[in-house]
Amino acid sequence: MIKTAFIVNGRSKNKKRFLKKLNLHRHLLKGEFSVVYTSEAGHALSLAREMANEGFTHVIAVGGDGTLHEVVNGIVCSQNPTCAVGLFPGGTANDFAKTVNVSGDMEQLINLINSGQGVPINLGSITFADHSQRKFVNIADLGLGVDVVHRVNRSGRLFGGNFTFFKAILLTLLSYKNQQIRVKTKEWEWSGKINSFVIASGKYFGSGLCIAPGASLASESFSVVIIGDITIRDYLSHVRKIRKGLKIDHPEVTYKVADRLEISSEIPLGIEADGEFIGNGSFIIELERKKLNFLYEAEPANR
Repeated sequence: MIKTAFIVNGRSKNKKRFLKKLNLHRHLLKGEFSVVYTSEAGHALSLAREMANEGFTHVIAVGGDGTLHEVVNGIVCSQNPTCAVGLFPGGTANDFAKTVNVSGDMEQLINLINSGQGVPINLGSITFADHSQRKFVNIADLGLGVDVVHRVNRSGRLFGGNFTFFKAILLTLLSYKNQQIRVKTKEWEWSGKINSFVIASGKYFGSGLCIAPGASLASESFSVVIIGDITIRDYLSHVRKIRKGLKIDHPEVTYKVADRLEISSEIPLGIEADGEFIGNGSFIIELERKKLNFLYEAEPANR
């Protein structure tokens, strides 16, 4: 029997919109359902683990990329890791929703819940020096993105996600100093100064920036984008192309693939994943293929 838990970001301004839509369409939803609210950072993770352990077949993140990030981590560390995960987007950026083409359409979501267990997709796994781990479903990023995430999470979001992130990126570029890192994979090595180093399963970050147009949730490798020693002028001259999903032709921008990366630096590096700051240090980042059952309409394999 289908048993669905909706984990709602309790701080989201969009929770009333979600509840209104759910109440209008609840008669279409098969089986039982429960709605729970988060009260603080990290709460969605513990709630998702609890719901999965209690036998829920579907857990839906109602919120943004950060809420989804916590729900995914809660599911994979539960006793029921095959529990299907879904998304009703209601956050600042909603970047992962763009990759999977999921909107705030309640009928679409309910149809996905009623239809089964979802599509197996890849996850990224970040292992720290102390052997602790964190999973990510969309993108992990070192460099500028870490400072941008800190700035966004401290700021107001009155004018929407695109403006919030664009402003945060510009302000961060004014003070950010490109960092020296070393990267080792099975196929290639790289060292130098980075503005951003992006490891992607999804295509978008930063509220609609299509940073990794070649990324796929079913690929055998991450899409890796290395943005080297660029300036604020370089960024502004290429941001339109990034939004359109075009690759950048610039000597400091490189596109690669890898399924395992060892990343280190002379000083501790910060890392963010799915729009959330994760920690500092050196990292091993690995692709875990078909690790999560996700509710979306996957494209045919030959497309």
